[in-house]
Amino acid sequence: MDEQLNLLIQLQEIDGKIRSLVEQKKRLPEALAELERRRAVNVAELDQARESLQTAQKNKRDRDKDLEAGVQKVEKLKVRSSEIKNNKEYQALLKEIETAEQENKAVEDDILALMEKIDAVSTEISAAEHRAGEEETALNAEQKQHEAEFAMIEKELKSVEQARNDMVVHVQSAVLSQYQKLLNTKAGIAMVEARGESCSGCYMSIPPQVFVNVKKNESIITCPNCGRILYFKEAIKSL
Repeated sequence: MDEQLNLLIQLQEIDGKIRSLVEQKKRLPEALAELERRRAVNVAELDQARESLQTAQKNKRDRDKDLEAGVQKVEKLKVRSSEIKNNKEYQALLKEIETAEQENKAVEDDILALMEKIDAVSTEISAAEHRAGEEETALNAEQKQHEAEFAMIEKELKSVEQARNDMVVHVQSAVLSQYQKLLNTKAGIAMVEARGESCSGCYMSIPPQVFVNVKKNESIITCPNCGRILYFKEAIKSL
């Protein structure tokens, strides 16, 4: 096999690894951002529940004051009954007392409803805090895993990039320039296998004589359709 062709085949394998590692590296920050988003959702849910609890507690305090004032009002009205001189005024006072007591009953109903809501929200908060604690443990474990993967990818990427640097010094400058141009313009795939008189890059047919020459692996030959460098697969030592 032509030495330069063999080097390019190995170089393509290295560049494929680099491309894959770079893509993995890009995804890791996105994964970490998703963890932070999930944390924020947990915090928001807890904050909302706590705010709801505070509102219910405040409303209950307000209604407690209303009930206290209402009870005092009824007591004062009852005290006035001893001052009433005629039946008409007495009936009017009884009506006023009845109305005040009905209002107090409505306030008591509100207080009971608020107490139930406070209990329900308190239970919800306890459950949410428990869930958040479990989720935080899981998030921390995921974060550590992602950070370990990131470190591993960084290490492997440096190793592969060094292998590339060591290899490119053996590739002729004109050949390397041609390869690099294809790498940049053909979605990272400069080298493709010729299979069954077809290019595996563009899937177009290769002229018979060109295919015969490609099978020899004795020179750098490009696909007449897509321009990628062709080779015929044989026992090629992987990196």
